[in-house]
Amino acid sequence: MHIDQKVNLDDLRYFLALARHGRLVAAGERLGVEHTTVSRRLAALEKAVGHRLFERTRTGWTLTGAGRRLLPHAERIEAEAVLAFSAPDDAGRPVSGLVRIVATDAAGSVLVAPALAPLHARHPGIDLELVTTSALISHHTGQFDVAITLHRPELPRLHARPLGEYVLRLYASPGCLRDREPVRTADDLAGHEMVWYIESLLDLPELRVFHQVSETADFAFRSSNVFAQLEAVAAGMGIGLLPAFLAERDPRIVPVLAGELEVARTFWMIVPSALLNVERVRLVYEHLADWFGERTELLHPPLP
Repeated sequence: MHIDQKVNLDDLRYFLALARHGRLVAAGERLGVEHTTVSRRLAALEKAVGHRLFERTRTGWTLTGAGRRLLPHAERIEAEAVLAFSAPDDAGRPVSGLVRIVATDAAGSVLVAPALAPLHARHPGIDLELVTTSALISHHTGQFDVAITLHRPELPRLHARPLGEYVLRLYASPGCLRDREPVRTADDLAGHEMVWYIESLLDLPELRVFHQVSETADFAFRSSNVFAQLEAVAAGMGIGLLPAFLAERDPRIVPVLAGELEVARTFWMIVPSALLNVERVRLVYEHLADWFGERTELLHPPLP
């Protein structure tokens, strides 16, 4: 790779931002500039090195062969620059910047959001964004810095770490159970209406599990949102298969067939490999791993 003597090493910041986030707008947000500035600085860098460093795809910008060869060198230059311009007594310098977390609806609201409060107290310079969704999380570069999901992607550019197993159990309101035949075995579920996801809108294959509970379920209510399911169950519409970490603490509902029927699933934390050496992302990653690790009993509550 021929490098022009007039290359501006500051352009490597823009190169790294686009390599990590995959989109000009996302890279600009991380750097605090307009996306047009990112585009212009990258064009200057490509002219200086004499090669195209990115190619545009349907899902964003991806590195070319020349870009992939430049990436580890650019990351080392970035790391050395941080060390070079840090004061000798600056080991405790504040970490700043934006970290976007994407999580499933229930995990994001019940588990991740509370975890971020102590993290913010220790590192107030980190701007935290939490996006929750019931859909399959996009694994395209630039959509997230950290993701909490049920689906483990088999992609080399993504680092995956298991956070722990959680369980889904059957719950109903006392009134719902009182007005119908008792549920003593799984066969008795045939006499009850159920609450669950809209299967045709359920992107996560890991949640297509209701057949493990009942093959002949009659559904009174379906929703793409787990909190709507919880409210329907509490209102007496039927028996729902709900995450225990969400349902166990709700006094309006009670377990059904506790100890007999439950489905276990695993939460995974996903981080683009290129972001693992970015300090603010690493701090969030390590904090969430510790937080989930300390809450095994919440994810898998003991049976009554």
